[in-house]
Amino acid sequence: MRKSLYAIALVLLVFSTSVSALYLDVSNTVVIQEGQKDIPIAIRNDSYKEENYSIEFSAPFEAIVSSYSGKLGAGKATIATLSIQPNKELAGSTYEGTLEVSMGEEKVSRKIRVLFKEEVLEEEPVEENPLTGFYTIAGSILTLENALNAFLAVIAAVLLIAFIARYVKRLEAKK
Repeated sequence: MRKSLYAIALVLLVFSTSVSALYLDVSNTVVIQEGQKDIPIAIRNDSYKEENYSIEFSAPFEAIVSSYSGKLGAGKATIATLSIQPNKELAGSTYEGTLEVSMGEEKVSRKIRVLFKEEVLEEEPVEENPLTGFYTIAGSILTLENALNAFLAVIAAVLLIAFIARYVKRLEAKK
């Protein structure tokens, strides 16, 4: 009896230490191209008591975390925002940043890959030729696949005409 009580106490102790109080949900890859990019950081307190939390982001570029610290009640969730501005000097580069979220005594860190794309420059509108649409339609119709299909259709038509002609001659010969 005593051994079973020790076993139950040990299981409860292991279970209580393995229960996580912090749940974190954030994107692993972010693409920055035009304008500020806001990445939501969802955190939830899965413990049975109110906990203090803090969020830190470290990377070789500038980023701002809104709601980077505060208190979160038991079973409550909040969404903070990681804001990253595009930087022309970083265009075409990929960087990795580290997001660290602490709640109570628990700390979770995630790597976030940030891709800085070059901005798309708007081209000046080109004056359109009214026949341009016709040429693109003709160009899309005259493809190799369509030419092959047309050739096979012609062969099938010739064979069908030959078959009908032969069938008609046999019917006439039987009369």
